[in-house]
Amino acid sequence: MIETTQQTVDMRREISRGMVGIYKEYFGRGPTRVRTTISDVHVVVVLSDALTVVEQRLASEGNHETVKGLRRKAKESMGTDMKALVEGVTGRGIHCLLSDHDVPTDTAVEVLVFEDAELEAIAETDGS
Repeated sequence: MIETTQQTVDMRREISRGMVGIYKEYFGRGPTRVRTTISDVHVVVVLSDALTVVEQRLASEGNHETVKGLRRKAKESMGTDMKALVEGVTGRGIHCLLSDHDVPTDTAVEVLVFEDAELEAIAETDGS
């Protein structure tokens, strides 16, 4: 596990600012709140207050799936930049990026799993 050191705090800050910058570049505005967590397995970035004016309007009219679809399409393009940001800050390769946005709460999450992450195996039991 990565210890909470000044270096870790600096990495979290750099990733948070970088993610807000990426959102701003692609959507014209960035989230106003962000929190980054770094573990030995992944980086999790939670962002909120990120919807554009048109997305807010669509959401207020109940078109949550439309907004999610637009966000999903945009994030396909943003993924390369997000991966490069985290790789550059941490010095570790990214295995995959998982991304979602909860429209009613305007909360997004970006999970980047490291290539060299050691995942624990789950033992199967027969229920007896």
